[in-house]
Amino acid sequence: MPNSWRTNYPRLLLPAGLVLTLFATAYAQRDAPPAAPPATPSCPGQAMRVQQATGVYMPKPVPDIVINGQPAPGAIWQPGMRAYWHCHTGGQIMMLDEGEGRVQKRGERMRILHRGDTEYAGPGVEHWHGASPDASAHFFQTATVNSTTLWMEEVGRDDYLGNDTGINSRNEFIKTGVRKKNP
Repeated sequence: MPNSWRTNYPRLLLPAGLVLTLFATAYAQRDAPPAAPPATPSCPGQAMRVQQATGVYMPKPVPDIVINGQPAPGAIWQPGMRAYWHCHTGGQIMMLDEGEGRVQKRGERMRILHRGDTEYAGPGVEHWHGASPDASAHFFQTATVNSTTLWMEEVGRDDYLGNDTGINSRNEFIKTGVRKKNP
């Protein structure tokens, strides 16, 4: 009997310690105010029935990625084409399958993507994505949850070429409400 007590003692000590820790944590938090629910992310965009982009947006499944037996959702952008600035209330995941893509989050510099590179724009994060000037881009792109897309202004030349962080065009859009840039 003494040997079984020594053998089982460590096995009993861990669960007992976890239970004591749980009770101590609950006791310490008894007077804490309840946590506020997270704020719903938003951006100054507007929901629209048609994708806002330079050129024509062409949905094209990504056969290299299979979800539930079907090719994953995707889109192909011709050289120089891109989405307007936008955000998704539930966030968006993008991965470049073919070509050379460009992505940018508001406040950051544009990034060039190659096959397999990914980008995540969290809920309410303003961003754009499209092709490089000289190559098309085939993206896997999907919302992380049931999400609404909110559209803002066209991506300006400085943002597209990587010379700005999107702040100047956003301030202009907020001030004027004009989406399309003059050629």
